[in-house]
Amino acid sequence: MCLLLHLCLLLAVADTNLSSSQARKAIQSMAGFSLPSNAVRVQRVDGAEATAELQLVFRVMQHEGRWRLNEVRTGADRWERLDFIAQAANVELGGGDCDAPAQFARVKENKDLTTKRARCMVAALLGVSLPSDHVRIREVSPFGFSFGSADAAALISALVQLDFRFARDERGWQVASLKSGNRDWVDVRSLAATVDQLKRSTATDDLLQIAQALDKYRGERGSFVVTDKESVLIDHLSPKYLSRVIRIDPWLRPYQYEGEQTRYSLRSLGPDGKPNTGDDIVVKN
Repeated sequence: MCLLLHLCLLLAVADTNLSSSQARKAIQSMAGFSLPSNAVRVQRVDGAEATAELQLVFRVMQHEGRWRLNEVRTGADRWERLDFIAQAANVELGGGDCDAPAQFARVKENKDLTTKRARCMVAALLGVSLPSDHVRIREVSPFGFSFGSADAAALISALVQLDFRFARDERGWQVASLKSGNRDWVDVRSLAATVDQLKRSTATDDLLQIAQALDKYRGERGSFVVTDKESVLIDHLSPKYLSRVIRIDPWLRPYQYEGEQTRYSLRSLGPDGKPNTGDDIVVKN
C-alpha cells in the first residue's frame, strides 16, 4: 500500500512538471500557429519556462529598393502579416537600418537580398543584437513578384531562438508569453483574437474605400460597374476613382463583388473563407 501511494505521488508530481515534448507541442500551436514538429527544437526546460529554436519562414518584399519583412508562415499554406502581429503585440517591426548598402557590399547600389541583409532584418524584428547565434539564416529564395503586387519578393528560412513561459489549463500546457532578444515578455494568449479583430477592421476599411469609389463612378457614369468579378471592378475604378489597387483581403483571399446598374454587393469571406457564413464582411449600397 505504501509503495502504491508513493508511486501515485511520483506520477502526480511528474504530471505537473513541463516536459520537452509538452513544451514543443504547445509552441507548435501557440497563438493560432500550426508548426510542424521538426520546426521546433526545445533546448532547455526549467519549471514552467523553456528555450527553443524555431525554424520560421518569412516572406519579404522589395518596394522602391527597400526590403521589408512582410509575412510569416504560420502553417501549411498559411501566412500571417507581420504588421498585424506587431500591432496586436504592441511591438515595433524594426529592420529599417538593414537597407544600408555599405554594410553589405562594396558597391553602394547593391540592393540584393543577401544572407547578411536577411539576418539583419530577422534580428531587428526580434530585437536581437548581432552578432548572435539567436538568429541564423538557412536559405534565401527569391521568387519574382508577389501576388497582387509589382514588388519583388523572396522567402527567408531562418532559425531563431526564443524563450517561452507556459501556463496550464483544462486543455493542458499552453504558451502564455514569449521573449526574444532584448524585448520584454509578450503575452500571446489573446494574440490570435486581436489579430482577427485587426483583420476585420482592415477589410471593412478596404470595402468602404471601394464603395466610395463606386459612388463616384456612378455619379459620373450613371450606374455602378456591372460585373461579378472584383478584378474587373478594380480595373474600372483604378486609378481615377480609387487611388490604390485593392484586390485581396487580410486573409489573403480575393474580395468578392456582384454589381448591377443600380445595386452592388462587396464581400470579404472572413476567417473561414466560405461565402454566406456568419463571419463574412459585407458592404452594400
